[in-house]
Amino acid sequence: MRLFITTLSLLCVISFGYALAGYGSSLFGGGINVDYVVGGLIAGFIFGGLAMGLWYWKRKDFFDSDE
Repeated sequence: MRLFITTLSLLCVISFGYALAGYGSSLFGGGINVDYVVGGLIAGFIFGGLAMGLWYWKRKDFFDSDE
């Protein structure tokens, strides 16, 4: 479960990076790529919400010790 939550967190960061790339393309003479911005923001919030929701649901498993 930890690896899955870490993967979701990484996908969240990558998705927000796509949103920034779509917005930042206007700096190099192009227009703002609205598809990248909207898609990246939607995917980033979905992946981030899933990662935080799963972590909140399974947080007791992360902090339990066998001692």
